[in-house]
Amino acid sequence: MTPADSTVPSAGDLARLFDADGVLLYAIEGQDLSIVDIWPAHPSASSLKLQVGFGVTGLVARTRNAVLLDADSPRNALHRQLLRLEPEQTVARMCLPLTGLEDDVVGVLAVHRDPERPFGQADLDAAEPFAAVLGLRLHAEQLWRAVHRHRTERDRLIKQAISAQEAERRRIAFDLHDGVTTALASMSFHLSAADLTVSEVAAREGEQDSPRVQELARARAELVNARELADLAYNQTRAAISGLHSLVLDDLGLIAAIESLVQMADRDSGPSIDLVVDPAAAIDDLSDHAAAALYRIAQEALANAVKHAEAHRIVLSLRRVGNSIVLGCADDGKGFDPGQRRTARAMDADGGQHFGLSSIAERCAMLEASLRVDSLPGRGTTVLVEFVSGNPG
Repeated sequence: MTPADSTVPSAGDLARLFDADGVLLYAIEGQDLSIVDIWPAHPSASSLKLQVGFGVTGLVARTRNAVLLDADSPRNALHRQLLRLEPEQTVARMCLPLTGLEDDVVGVLAVHRDPERPFGQADLDAAEPFAAVLGLRLHAEQLWRAVHRHRTERDRLIKQAISAQEAERRRIAFDLHDGVTTALASMSFHLSAADLTVSEVAAREGEQDSPRVQELARARAELVNARELADLAYNQTRAAISGLHSLVLDDLGLIAAIESLVQMADRDSGPSIDLVVDPAAAIDDLSDHAAAALYRIAQEALANAVKHAEAHRIVLSLRRVGNSIVLGCADDGKGFDPGQRRTARAMDADGGQHFGLSSIAERCAMLEASLRVDSLPGRGTTVLVEFVSGNPG
């Protein structure tokens, strides 16, 4: 076997190549060397930790120089067990540094056999090509572990960020419900009571066209206006509460929450809104924070279409394609030029829609979901979001 006719040799392969009694492959983890492959296998191999810079193996990792020893006697008791050495027994060893892509030492290859058959320069020369291949493999594995750690940490932070956003929305919604809406409802009640009192006083006046009756009529008109404004503020606050937090999402899940969203947005004076849900769109594997993010995307896309598209019909859809969940929002409205939109500022004449699409794009980026926006002036707009189950959501 040569490096050209094999991928990466195992410890057993190397033992056969060098007629060795055993092979230990170490990887550097911080300041320690840990065994990642060993032949013959030993149940305690994973427990051995050698410090970089100490002992023969540690010095090879520190100095980057290969070492040939005709008779070595390691002091570490576990190390001796792995080498299957009896008390006072010595062993011939060959240790080579393993370097990665950036020429940094990423591990050590240690081969051993009976002292009566010591390693020579020919063995060292034959081992160096294998050391290069092993070093690249160890470096690749280190990079993969680093990516996995970073991704895990990123996923955790995304989950925390979305959960924190939803918790803050929930807190604000409850504060508005318990504070502002209660005060507005009470204000409307008192204004109605004041209106009734003024009406009763006006009715007791003898002359209906007297100055006093006219003043009471003006006062009643102001009370009516004030009550209408209080009712308007109450309804708008209730709508804001519904937009901030969906109890349906908490209790019944994403599909029911989107259905509720459509029902609230579908008004007689606005566009017709249809919801199309694929019966096979099972979303049981969707995490809570991913469901919350998709709900916010649907909310933003629908609000964009209702407020800015000037559409007659909007179709919101949710379907499953393989292991992906596809959320769509299509309208037959005025559309726009995507090229101009990319160069437009968030607060230009049509800034509301641009800002909404930016918000959708940001949420998609957090979820690692793909976003596609198709639009033409006068031909409507279609927003498609594809989220792969198992992503950070």
